[in-house]
Amino acid sequence: MSTTPPLHEPIALVTDAPRKRNRLVLPGLVVVLAGLVAFSVFGPHDSKDDAGTLKAGDCFQNTGTTETPEVKKLGCTDAHADYTVLKTVKDAVSGTLACTDVAGATGSLTQVGAEAFVVCFKESK
Repeated sequence: MSTTPPLHEPIALVTDAPRKRNRLVLPGLVVVLAGLVAFSVFGPHDSKDDAGTLKAGDCFQNTGTTETPEVKKLGCTDAHADYTVLKTVKDAVSGTLACTDVAGATGSLTQVGAEAFVVCFKESK
């Protein structure tokens, strides 16, 4: 029987490249993930509603859903004004906690992120 030389490079040379590439994948993913998180927190936000402008005594309508509200600030005499703001709390992250001491509050809106706030409200109708 004759032995022929191997046609392929040694296995050690073939496996070195994937190892080096795999070592770069994890740090690359970490950098991309950190960038996405930073952009979502500090990046520009398309403010679709007036929730950030509400203060005690203002009235509003929710044109969205309870899960994703879209607040439209209205005059309190407007027939579409469904809620009256009782209190706003800047830098709060829990509507349940921020509104527990607000007499008459029937709900809250909470926004977290760079401009966190809670709006405590009651139903107008």
